[in-house]
Amino acid sequence: MKSSLDPSIKYIKTDILVIGAGGAGLRAAIEAKKSGLEVFLLGKEVLGCAHTGMAMGGLNASMVKPATPEFHSQITIEGGYFINNYKMVKVFGKEMPARIHDLESYGVIFDRLDSGQFYTWAGPKQKYPLNVCVGDYTGREMMQGLVDEARKLEIKYTDEFFVSKLLTVKSQVVGAIGINIRNAQSVVFQTKSVILATGGAGRMYKVTTNAMSNTGDGYAMALEAGAELIDMEMVQFHPTGMANTPSVLGVLVTEKVRAHGGILRNKLGERFMSKYFPKEMELAKRDEVSRSIYTEVAEGRGTDKHAVYLHVDHWTKEQILELIPDVYEQYKNTGVDISKEPMEIYPSMHHMMGGINVDEWCRSSIPGLFAAGEVTRTVHGANRLGGNSIAECQVFGRRAGIAASKFAKKIKNSQLPKEQIKKEQTRIFSFINRKAGVTPHVVEDKLKQVMWDKVGIFRDEKRLLQAKKAIAELKIEAKKMKTRTNLKERNRDLQDCLEIENMLATAESVVEAAILRKESRGAHSRIDYPEMKKEWEKNISVKKINGKLVTEVINVIKG
Repeated sequence: MKSSLDPSIKYIKTDILVIGAGGAGLRAAIEAKKSGLEVFLLGKEVLGCAHTGMAMGGLNASMVKPATPEFHSQITIEGGYFINNYKMVKVFGKEMPARIHDLESYGVIFDRLDSGQFYTWAGPKQKYPLNVCVGDYTGREMMQGLVDEARKLEIKYTDEFFVSKLLTVKSQVVGAIGINIRNAQSVVFQTKSVILATGGAGRMYKVTTNAMSNTGDGYAMALEAGAELIDMEMVQFHPTGMANTPSVLGVLVTEKVRAHGGILRNKLGERFMSKYFPKEMELAKRDEVSRSIYTEVAEGRGTDKHAVYLHVDHWTKEQILELIPDVYEQYKNTGVDISKEPMEIYPSMHHMMGGINVDEWCRSSIPGLFAAGEVTRTVHGANRLGGNSIAECQVFGRRAGIAASKFAKKIKNSQLPKEQIKKEQTRIFSFINRKAGVTPHVVEDKLKQVMWDKVGIFRDEKRLLQAKKAIAELKIEAKKMKTRTNLKERNRDLQDCLEIENMLATAESVVEAAILRKESRGAHSRIDYPEMKKEWEKNISVKKINGKLVTEVINVIKG
């Protein structure tokens, strides 16, 4: 594309730009490609290596009776403590079975019984089994199928690319700017529709199940473009992250373990869930199990590694290798044979239930901007059920692709905003050009500790206000970040600087929403407001107005 803009920048024109190449981004690109429009897919990672591939347990879908779409929707709303978007939940439950068949057509081979029926297992809240899986490595197999389909469709793709800003003209998204991570080449995309599918923000916590690439990029870019975020205070901690050695701290241990009879015990040998949730036991909701484990350790009944035990040593080794082969290998690699001794586990930051406010067709409040996956607020409410994450990516990834295509067919490309591009170029390379300053890992380490200590499983006004103050100070410090080298080839520090600013913006929105919600609901548990209140059956909105975050309590969408 010829342009009178900066000749050092590469310009690419396309109809639909998909930012993020995990489960939601790939599914969106696949669907958009069917429209006949030109689609360009961008990923920070090598194609196929997005965070979706780390998902273990499976996808919820009503594939085997007596489970029904209505039952799936019902338990999702109950599990989300009634602040879900009801309209989107109904769409999700209804359309999910068809998305399983889509994945099969892409080559994903789900586990089946000898009869040919899908093998399904029941997670928390599931009276009827919904979880369809491929061993305990479902995400990896799903990603392979999606990548294969994207390649068959010859979707244009660039990996190791960092998008730093959405470009807007008259409050409409018209493109994006970023850099090739390999060589820091600046690239501007001129497009009619943008689909954000950038995932979550786990890296802003000290202990997380998330991939390194989950740095809140989409939340930060959407806020800056004028979009609204919803439910940002709802941060899920998975109850079972590895804790037996620092090298694997926080690595996910699938819920499939507890769903198939795994037993939690403290260092005294007590099956402690009987004290907290005697009916549900290990299959209480994720937030409930996480709080129970936290309490056991805090009160001195944890192991010397600040953990509790998860037992499957009452299973046969054959059962272990059939049901959870990846978990077995994870522990074996650290010198633990889980067929003979228990796992040590502790909660790990896992999922952002909140995100960009979109409707059932993944349209944000900003024309031209669509979003899908963990970067959005869709079906989860105050607590995500296991199996609903990589599932909703398929339902709403497809819908985002359809809606973005329809929008793109109605409009022409807008002129690019030269001043925005110039300003963003200056910001990006200021981290390399700066003569003196702080290295990015210093700021990142401080942020991780603040979020873990002050905005964790249990919260209160004092710690949240301390977090707010600390984040404000870190935002100032981040303006002085510099890379340790001025080389542009593979400058990891440059990417870190950009990601840290995104994490700070995301963290700030989490804290502001958490301060406002003066009750305990799902993943948001406040020791100073321990009760769940009917009057707080509301959502919290976060917007950026005149450079400052503004929060507002809004009604839940139940139509």
